[in-house]
Amino acid sequence: MSEVLQEIQKKLVFPIDFASQRRLDRSVYLCLMIGTVVSCFIGLFTQSLFNLVVSFGLTFCVCLALGLPSYPAYNKQRLEWVKPKISH
Repeated sequence: MSEVLQEIQKKLVFPIDFASQRRLDRSVYLCLMIGTVVSCFIGLFTQSLFNLVVSFGLTFCVCLALGLPSYPAYNKQRLEWVKPKISH
């Protein structure tokens, strides 16, 4: 069973550099805030809780589409790791 979970874990690794993490965090936060306000207005004007939940669900799916795939733009500024110096 643990081999199956390890294979799934290997497939679910989405590398992203630090600068892109900051940019993505801001954009997802903004998307969620705007989507929440818009969803509330949709629910208020239509007087439907269902419309509110569906519109917020769509906002959530848009945020997932922004962040989950490992787009090449998220890995442009890779870190350069310090190479160890071996002294004899």
